[in-house]
Amino acid sequence: MDAIVLLFINMILQDKAKLFSYLGLLPFIFIPIIVWINPSMPGFFITSFMLWSQYMAIFLSGTLWAYALMQKKGIIPSVFLFSFATLVVLTLKVFPINNLIQINIVLITLLLVYEGIYFFEKKLIKSEKWYRDLRFFLTFAVRICHLVMIAFIFTYQ
Repeated sequence: MDAIVLLFINMILQDKAKLFSYLGLLPFIFIPIIVWINPSMPGFFITSFMLWSQYMAIFLSGTLWAYALMQKKGIIPSVFLFSFATLVVLTLKVFPINNLIQINIVLITLLLVYEGIYFFEKKLIKSEKWYRDLRFFLTFAVRICHLVMIAFIFTYQ
């Protein structure tokens, strides 16, 4: 009976993790679609995409930091990723972006941060196959969305 209850709880937690993960992916998908369909207001959408990407990178690297601490593993990679993602946000607050080169640098930097998060998370979380598969799909989708935004900037600007 206890095994059934634990299995049921595990299934509920998996479903919630998947739900929140896919909800977090929606802005990554919809903003590039909207900006390609209606390129008349690119500034707002590009800024929204970059902000969402930055905040999600900070969130993910912060959760990795906590997870590494719980597992008594080295936290240097997650601290570096967290600090780097936070530095990108702070830099944008201090130095406003006003040209396409800066925008592309930020998008490429964020893309690299997501790659770092994925590879560190892959080394850190080995026991949950469903979660590793989910993270692979989500990181792949985020990677494509960043490349689509970079392509938009090169095409329309």
